[in-house]
Amino acid sequence: MKKAKIEALQTIGEQLFGLKGLEIKVQKERELGRPLTDDEQLQLLSGEIKKLREPRDPIIVEEKELARYLKEGWEFVSVLPSQKILIRK
Repeated sequence: MKKAKIEALQTIGEQLFGLKGLEIKVQKERELGRPLTDDEQLQLLSGEIKKLREPRDPIIVEEKELARYLKEGWEFVSVLPSQKILIRK
């Protein structure tokens, strides 16, 4: 049953959010130095999907920070009168 839930979460995550469940699992296993249990894998995938579903409020950044945020997937919205930059996820 847990294996079926894991597969379902991987499919949902990939199709709806572009989430690479297997890559996330392997990365976490490397961090821990051991294989994940089914329960840990379910929790990890559920948590990652939840993060992606949460609305992201726009934030204001300095121009020198912009490149880093864009590399992380944020998108440019506008330059404010203060010359700071509004971005959103």
